Amino acid sequence: MLPEIPQTIFEGLDRSLLHAVYTPFSIILFYEVILLVFALADSHTGEVAKQYQIVSLIVVRRVFKDIGSFESFEHWLTETEAVKAVLTDMGGAVLMFVLVTIFTLLRRTIPKVAIQRDLVGFIELKKAVAVLLLVVLSGLALLNLAVWLRVLPVSLLGLTQIPENVDLFFFPLFFEFMIFTDVFILIVSLAYYDRYEYVFRNAGFVISTVLLRVSLSTPKPYDIGVALIAMAYGVSVLAVFGWFSSIVNGQKLSDELKQLTKGHT
Repeated sequence: MLPEIPQTIFEGLDRSLLHAVYTPFSIILFYEVILLVFALADSHTGEVAKQYQIVSLIVVRRVFKDIGSFESFEHWLTETEAVKAVLTDMGGAVLMFVLVTIFTLLRRTIPKVAIQRDLVGFIELKKAVAVLLLVVLSGLALLNLAVWLRVLPVSLLGLTQIPENVDLFFFPLFFEFMIFTDVFILIVSLAYYDRYEYVFRNAGFVISTVLLRVSLSTPKPYDIGVALIAMAYGVSVLAVFGWFSSIVNGQKLSDELKQLTKGHT
């Protein structure tokens, strides 16, 4: 005869179907983080855009958790705090989507200023940093999984509360590594991009990354505000960078025309 299963084993289980969407969404986010690492070796602005996308997806994922927190869908309007959390995350996610769209549009429309130095060494260095970051990413993922597997059995027995976030410390720690990575690339890039506009742009992106990291540790609803400020700052920096670059390109074209005119006279 089979032994009777103790009822306490089911006490830690989450019975919300919407909460179930939260976990597979974390897998999508992990894939986006991998794409972020590859974007680092390709383009600095592309890497920043990917950071913005990841944070916006974190907020979208949280909407499912917020909705799943309703005790009753029939009387959801009476749960004021839960409604505020859902509306804040939904509104914040849409605004982030708008800022990501503007940032992507600016990336495609900004004229490129020719760099007179060989960038092969710089590109190879960024690829090496990307490989190192991929190792760190894998280590953090395995550590996060180990902690989760250690906590899960105890949570199922009802001895402790199951963690709300599947990723635990993964994203905050990873963004801390991204801050140091961006600072390192900023310092190294001075040997290749010593023009004022590039230095300011790269420094501005580092500031934006720092604010994104702060937003991940800021309580709701202020985390949405900090993240939006971080993205808006990055968009502003890129817009002014594009304006400055167009002026430089226009000046260069004017100088070249003057040289041609002198050559024919």
